[in-house]
Amino acid sequence: MTTTKQMIVDAFTKAFDKHFYNELVIGKLAHSEVKDNVKKGDEVNITMPGMVTLFDYDGGDLPTAETATISTCKVKLDRGKAFHFELSEMEEAMLQNSQVDGKSQVEIAKDYTGDAIKQFAAAVDAAYANLYTRAGHYLDNSGSAITLSAQNAKDIFAYMQAKFQRGDGKGHTNWIDGDMIAVIPPEYQFYLGKLDELKYTEKGAEETRKGYIGHLCGWEILVSNNIAQPENGVFYPLFGVKGKTLAGGVSSNMNTTFYTPEKNFNTCYKGYGLYGVGAPRADFLGTVKVSAALALS
Repeated sequence: MTTTKQMIVDAFTKAFDKHFYNELVIGKLAHSEVKDNVKKGDEVNITMPGMVTLFDYDGGDLPTAETATISTCKVKLDRGKAFHFELSEMEEAMLQNSQVDGKSQVEIAKDYTGDAIKQFAAAVDAAYANLYTRAGHYLDNSGSAITLSAQNAKDIFAYMQAKFQRGDGKGHTNWIDGDMIAVIPPEYQFYLGKLDELKYTEKGAEETRKGYIGHLCGWEILVSNNIAQPENGVFYPLFGVKGKTLAGGVSSNMNTTFYTPEKNFNTCYKGYGLYGVGAPRADFLGTVKVSAALALS
């Protein structure tokens, strides 16, 4: 029979599996894979979505079929987050008894582990955000940050749309209708909120997925506190293709275990998760150096 302690461990693992990806915002630009039995420093292969090449056709027989290009990105799992908390006997008993109320173990565990899952996802998001230096499409003001206004905040979206649609100028576009995502900081959202199209981001009420506030110039707009900010007041919002721009590896669970300390009746739970990120498709990644001070006028 599964003990309450093991139930909590199992439920924590299942809660991580179920809710982790829902907490990612910048990670929606990435193809992330979970990896089993990994340790810190391991280098893992992340298989990115494949691509094919068109060729001129003169009406004759087709040449031998090519092998679809499947790119592989090597990612080092060089970062980690750990947790360590204690539950009293009363809390454990409450968790055990809650099962008879029909509430799933996973949702019960999420009440206790949700904050850890959110923090772990935020750490992964922040790591993705700092890959802005690999952006193939880059915009600034001759090296300086662009000071945002409502109008140029919109113009930047239109500029990035044009850059992605142009692609390599040889027929290959980096624009995929319905899959384009822009991730901006709350300060940028403030300026977009002045536009009639996104007036105070009230359109965000139409959808409930995390971070979503609306659409502009073909971009699905998400807001994240984890956008890179290497200078005070300067941000690097990201533009890219859903699930195809970045790459990430994440350990498959939080490696949770339990123990009872000496001279203590309460049970302690501890664990850790590993992750690593990469930017294999710089042509699918854009960023803008913006200054976005909050000011009412």
